[in-house]
Amino acid sequence: MKVTPTIISALIAFASLSATTPAIAQSTNNTHEVYFADFYVMQVKPMQFEIKYKNPKTDRVTVRIIDEEQYIIFAEKTLVYKKYHKYFDLSTMKDGMYTFELTDGTEKFVQSFRVSTKTERMVRAL
Repeated sequence: MKVTPTIISALIAFASLSATTPAIAQSTNNTHEVYFADFYVMQVKPMQFEIKYKNPKTDRVTVRIIDEEQYIIFAEKTLVYKKYHKYFDLSTMKDGMYTFELTDGTEKFVQSFRVSTKTERMVRAL
C-alpha cells in the first residue's frame, strides 16, 4: 500500500486582487479577519508552502500556524522591513484542519487549509 500526503484544500494566491479591496471576509467572535492582496499563501511543492506579506503597517509581525483544536503549532514574532517571506514544510503534520495566521498591528490575515492522507491500493506483478 502506498500512502501519499496531500492537501485537499487548494490554497489560493491573492495576486490578482487589489491591495485596498478585501477578497474574503470572515467573522469570528466579533473580530473581522480580512484577506488582502499583500498577503499570499502559495503551494510551491507538495506539502510545502510559502507565505509572503508585502508592505507591513508595523515593523513587527506575528505568524502562527494553529490546529483545529486551537493549539499553536508554530509561532514567530519577527522584525520586518517592507516584506515577510518564509517557506513552510507541512509534511510532518498530522491529518486535520490548520490555519496560517499573520498579525500586523491591528490587522489579521488568515488562510485555512486541510492536511489529509490519500491511500492507494495497487497490485503489481513480481
